[in-house]
Amino acid sequence: MKLEALPLDLDPRKIAAAVPTLEGLLSGHGAVLPTAPGREQELLSQMAATGTTADAGDGEAPGTLIACTSGSTGTPKGARLRTSNLTASADATAAYLAARFGTATGPWLLALPPHHIAGLQVILRSLYAGHSPTVLPGGRFTPEAFTHGTATLRAAHPSENLHTSLVPTQLQRLMVDAQGRKALHEYAAVLVGGAATSPGLVDAARDHGVHVVLTYGSSETAGGMVYDGRALPGTRVAVDHATGRILLSGPTVAEGYRNVGGAAGEDAFPARGTFRTSDLGSIDDGLLTVRGRADGAINSGGMKVLPEEVEAALATLGYTACVVGLPDTDWGEAVTALVEVPGEAPAERTAQVRSAMKDAGLPSHLVPRRVLGTRRLPVTGPGKVDRRAVRDELRTRLED
Repeated sequence: MKLEALPLDLDPRKIAAAVPTLEGLLSGHGAVLPTAPGREQELLSQMAATGTTADAGDGEAPGTLIACTSGSTGTPKGARLRTSNLTASADATAAYLAARFGTATGPWLLALPPHHIAGLQVILRSLYAGHSPTVLPGGRFTPEAFTHGTATLRAAHPSENLHTSLVPTQLQRLMVDAQGRKALHEYAAVLVGGAATSPGLVDAARDHGVHVVLTYGSSETAGGMVYDGRALPGTRVAVDHATGRILLSGPTVAEGYRNVGGAAGEDAFPARGTFRTSDLGSIDDGLLTVRGRADGAINSGGMKVLPEEVEAALATLGYTACVVGLPDTDWGEAVTALVEVPGEAPAERTAQVRSAMKDAGLPSHLVPRRVLGTRRLPVTGPGKVDRRAVRDELRTRLED
């Protein structure tokens, strides 16, 4: 059947209009491509099926969701998820939360862009549990909107277990807002993913009694598939010994990409039900640690430095940062950081940050060569830090 675009944003009317289509998807009907409003034709063109797939052209099997990656490094890839992948994800999530918190599934608050997999799964999990989701009012995230949305959800479901999904920046903003912190206590579980989350932020939230669950996954795995470092029930996580890349396997894994075939497709999906990520990781006693992107290492002075490790080091000192490598005649690439300084004018902070890191005894290769401040790090639609935008900003400001 023909693949149909489904425009979605944080508009209660659009979500309500899409509910019959999404309920049909959960029942094995329809072929759906979620997209931001106004991007329907662009994304349909980008998702043209490759000639190596069984469904080349416009056709798709009934009960298909094409979940697009964020496209932060170029043209987005469309993961081909079937109804069975989506229901397996919902069942595994419910089983994990029941085992962890002793709670049953219930309605969800949608606070993420619904055309990306994390937001879309909020809708699908809520529908699968028998509830229409409540949508964050106002069309964008603020602590006030979250508080209002939570009150609306609780009023509609006074005795149900409430759930929501957030990205780390949203959790951070709620934790520094008194009403936001109070609203978080209404949730049986708060899933947090899409980017690395500061251990300090997680500890602070849990110390306040918030049931935070850290998730790891992607469009290719129907969203989060590893919760608090462990694979969901019925799924498996491993590390490819040859490359160090994380392997995710199980019934939630997509059948492959709609618009990527050949060697690239086989590299990502080496076997049916297995996705080889682009992330490096390690497993200790069954607990997964994500170290960083395999293709994101900065080659500085002959040493390969993972930006995520530098960001984690900065986080121990209270800095929210994005780290990239910039061309340098002496070092090849210079480790360069953009750190958030809310409420302050953007300025260079190299001396201050380098001194603090050295005083803390952090390894020298994790100390950035240059550090600039910004009021807020740029993010993509799903709430991930936009590394390309960070690199462009740093390059422009340092050249000036």
